[in-house]
Amino acid sequence: MNETSSEQASSHCPQCDFNQLAALYQLNVEAKRYAESAKDAYTAGLKANARVYSLRKKALYRLKRVILENLVQGGCVDAVRTHEIDGKAYYCLYVGEFSFHTPTDEWDEPPLNAPTSPSKSLDAFDTDPDNRTDCLSEREALKQLSEVFETPNNHLETPFVDREYGSEFAGWSYLPGAIEEGDEVDERFKHERLQSDFLFNVGDTFQTNEGECEIFKRYHAWLTPYLDRSPILQREAYDVRLDGEEKETIGQRQIIDDWWVLAERIDDPVPNVDGKLSELARGHIEKLVDDPIDFEIGDIIELEPRQDRGDPIYCRLTEAHVSGTLLIGQYEPVPPSDEAPLGLSIHEIADDVVAVHDEPPTKE
Repeated sequence: MNETSSEQASSHCPQCDFNQLAALYQLNVEAKRYAESAKDAYTAGLKANARVYSLRKKALYRLKRVILENLVQGGCVDAVRTHEIDGKAYYCLYVGEFSFHTPTDEWDEPPLNAPTSPSKSLDAFDTDPDNRTDCLSEREALKQLSEVFETPNNHLETPFVDREYGSEFAGWSYLPGAIEEGDEVDERFKHERLQSDFLFNVGDTFQTNEGECEIFKRYHAWLTPYLDRSPILQREAYDVRLDGEEKETIGQRQIIDDWWVLAERIDDPVPNVDGKLSELARGHIEKLVDDPIDFEIGDIIELEPRQDRGDPIYCRLTEAHVSGTLLIGQYEPVPPSDEAPLGLSIHEIADDVVAVHDEPPTKE
C-alpha cells in the first residue's frame, strides 16, 4: 500500500475511487487470511473446512485479477512495475494511493507495457495478518465490490463442499450469485456427459400414481438423491404439470421411484414418452422374454404350480409401473388362490404364465 509513482488527488472514475480501492485492498487481505486458514485446517485434519477456505481464497484472487484488468482497461492505473518475490515474477499496479501485486503469468500481455524483466526484488509478501490494515470488514468490502464489479461467487471452482452426509455452500450467501439446493446448474459447472441421463423429453406425458404428468422443462439442478443421505450433486430435474398443477424442480428419481410411472400396455408401456425411458422399458422386455407376451394389464393369469404346491396360482395383473429398464407388476389373488406374487417384474413372471382367463376359473 502507499507506494506509488503518481498519487491521485481525486478519483479517475467510480471504479477507482478511494472506497473501491480500499475494498479491493481488503479483498486481498481476506484472500491471504483464507490461504492461511486453509493450511491450518488441513494440518488439523479438518478437510472440509480446508476445502471451503481454499475455494474462497481462489475465488477472491480470481475476482482481484478481473478487477485489476478492468482498472487497466479503464485507464485507472498510474504505473506498473515488475517485482520478483520468492523467485516468482509479479506485476505491481499502482492506482492512486494503493498498489496491488498480480502474477505475471496470469496476463497474456503486460499491462501498460510493464517491464518484462524484474525491476525490483522483494524478500516476501507481508504474511502476518496483524500487520495489515483492515479498512473494512470482509462483508462490507465484498458487498461494495459486488455492486461495482461482480460477485466472488462467480469465481468459485465448485459451489458445494461435502461434509459428512451433506453439503454446504462454499461461497458467500449474502452476496449475489449464491447457490442453494434446488437451483438450476449454470453453464460454469454443467457436465456435458450428464445430458444422456435424462429419461424424459419436454412434451412427454404419462400416468403416475400421483396423477397425469406432463414434462414442460428439463434441466440439471443441485439436488440430493431422493430419500438418500448424500451430498448435493448435479442431478436431472424437471418442471412438470401434475394433473394440471405446476410443480418445479422435481427430481427424476422421485418421478420413477415415488410417483411410479404407470404402463399403459405391456408391449408399449409409455406410448406418449419420446425420452429414453420408453426405449429402455420396451427394449428390455423384448430382450428378456422368449415368447410373445399374450396377456395384458387387467387380465387374470394362471401361473404354473410352485414346487412346494400342486395347485396353479390364479391372479389378476392390476397394474404395471416402469422402473428404469423393468416393468414391475402388481398382482391380486383370484379364487381359488388366496395369495399372489409380490412385485415381480413382467419378464420374471411371463414364462410361468400357462393360461389367460377373462373370468375367474370355476372351482371343480
